[in-house]
Amino acid sequence: MRYFLLSILLCVCVPGLFAQDVIEQGYGIELAPHYGSRRISAGSGFPFTELERQDSLETGTAGYGIGIVYTSRVNKIGFTTGLRYLETGYDVDLQSDQRPGSGRTFSQKVRARYLSVPFELNFYQDITEKDRMFFTLGVAGHLHLGTSINQTNFQDGDRVDEQQLANDPDQSFRSPVFSINTAVGFDRKFNDRWSLRVEPFFQFFLQGNVKSNFDQTNRNYYQLGTRVLVRRGF
Repeated sequence: MRYFLLSILLCVCVPGLFAQDVIEQGYGIELAPHYGSRRISAGSGFPFTELERQDSLETGTAGYGIGIVYTSRVNKIGFTTGLRYLETGYDVDLQSDQRPGSGRTFSQKVRARYLSVPFELNFYQDITEKDRMFFTLGVAGHLHLGTSINQTNFQDGDRVDEQQLANDPDQSFRSPVFSINTAVGFDRKFNDRWSLRVEPFFQFFLQGNVKSNFDQTNRNYYQLGTRVLVRRGF
């Protein structure tokens, strides 16, 4: 809750600090493809050997984000906020259902969806009148919209069927979840109205995707990708 209140406070107060001296501001549409994965952990009641086994089976996967973003700049500093939709997750490689002699195996695709509110500070360095580089550091709050698990079943190596698993009723997904965001980017002005921003970014969730439990695994999601923002100034 303290992270959420801090984010709201920053979003409300900081624009007021910049309001009198703003030299650039605008809204834009953002697209953010990424490679997403997770850091796995578990409570002390979960066997360490089983945690290692599960960690070895899980791999990252592609994801994406889209958003409506507002940016403002005063001299060499500015900020970004807005509303983003994020879809991320991980894959679970082929594994046995652990019933002796069954010959049955399965793989899974886990996809989590969030609605995100970022607040990021941008530190600019002008290269030319229209070109600038910038460094970004900030936070975001993410409201959990849903998590789906698609499982593909195999029998003796042959694909049998595909099913969507119901969420475990014992798992309570954490919402909101907070992340730290960082990026280094390039911003190009085409004219007084339109500009393009490209920024490789890294986002790491500071909390696990489910509420802590003594005997279950937990995962901190992270994303490494590139945001492309087309912005119209005013």
